[in-house]
Amino acid sequence: MGNNWGRWGEDDQRGALNLITPEAVKAAAQRRTTGKVYSLAIQLTRESVPAVHDRPAPERYTLTTMADIGRVPPIFEIGEGVGANEDVLTMPSHIGTHMDALSHVTSESTLYNGYPADSFTPRGGAAKCGIEHTGSFAGPAKLLDIAGYVVAHVNPEGLAPGQIIDSVLLEACRASQGTQIDPGDILLVRTGWIEHRNAAVGPAQSWMQPGLGLDAVSFIRDHNLSAVGTDNSAVESIPFDQNRFLCVHIELLQQLGVTMIEHLWLADLAADSCYDVLLAVGALLVTGASGSPVNPIAIG
Repeated sequence: MGNNWGRWGEDDQRGALNLITPEAVKAAAQRRTTGKVYSLAIQLTRESVPAVHDRPAPERYTLTTMADIGRVPPIFEIGEGVGANEDVLTMPSHIGTHMDALSHVTSESTLYNGYPADSFTPRGGAAKCGIEHTGSFAGPAKLLDIAGYVVAHVNPEGLAPGQIIDSVLLEACRASQGTQIDPGDILLVRTGWIEHRNAAVGPAQSWMQPGLGLDAVSFIRDHNLSAVGTDNSAVESIPFDQNRFLCVHIELLQQLGVTMIEHLWLADLAADSCYDVLLAVGALLVTGASGSPVNPIAIG
């Protein structure tokens, strides 16, 4: 299929995000029609975050409360009823709504842009393509409401558990919406999975999720997209297409350098038929991390 190694230089660690230009950001900002602000993140609780393999659920612990006011150094005058509440948060970097760094997956012992896989070490993490290089970005994003399109035009029952979304379905949805996709755009794909994971998906098969298959990679490559975000757990379908472990991850992250965002909340955008947004995404700049929780903000 080809890759983007060297396309933005031998030292590049940012990948297809290089496709987002200041002019594209400015144009996306000027296209705003409602000014409505949407958070595309899900809440971080043990109940709201989908379980993913061996990743523990997020936990919030109390560090201090009003009861701990005696720990404040006595150099301050503390008024009656004055205090502070603080927390400690523990969570994996790839849980809830999160963004994958280009160091997240390897193939043939290699990361994106040809960096060796062993540049990621147990103690230091990613020496190359850590999340700090992805950092924060903003740009035009286009939503393809696949879940809505399938219900309206293909199957009233919606996408089946584990159903593979290919380039034909993506194009059919795009054409039906009348959505124009330009080079450098961020692609958002709504499968509807996260909205129905408790109500409509039985516990025995809750791990099966519709998502992108290998054929959909050609749609992303041909449109020169900078990033892809979905409302499921892996962007790609589970089980994986052709039973190949993380095959779409490898094609997007490792081969094309396309940033991936998972567990997005896209229901509100779809309900408003808001298919063209200005999207801002900021990672925690944890040096050497392979991913980060994010709270993407879309403006309609």
